[in-house]
Amino acid sequence: MQVRLRWISVAAVGLATALATALLAWLVSPVAPGVAAVVFGFTALPFGAMLGWILFVAPVTADQTYTSGDSVESHWTTSASSGTATDLVTVLGLTLAVVSIARVDPPATLLLTGLLLAAFASFTARYAFARYRALSE
Repeated sequence: MQVRLRWISVAAVGLATALATALLAWLVSPVAPGVAAVVFGFTALPFGAMLGWILFVAPVTADQTYTSGDSVESHWTTSASSGTATDLVTVLGLTLAVVSIARVDPPATLLLTGLLLAAFASFTARYAFARYRALSE
């Protein structure tokens, strides 16, 4: 595929995404559908162009050594993610036990926010520990 055709494809995907978003905003908006369509269309245009770039330009121009996923950081991320999954299952089990025993009914928003914060904390701590351990050797 030629370079010019790739960039035309990027523009086409960007415009199609913007038009689809604008059409949806126009159909759904109860007040001023024209204004909503213009605002949402212009807002979606750069994201559609990024999607087109990812689909048509990046696979040809990106350096394959960096897209293989064999970097040290990707190993640290994989290790931290797998540990985080175990931590979340443990936190969910303990939370379920406490809620069941205490017979309380906390709001779902509170529970989900706590779970999200636990996931962030677990991943960050595990990633930092893996990085520290690798760099201190």
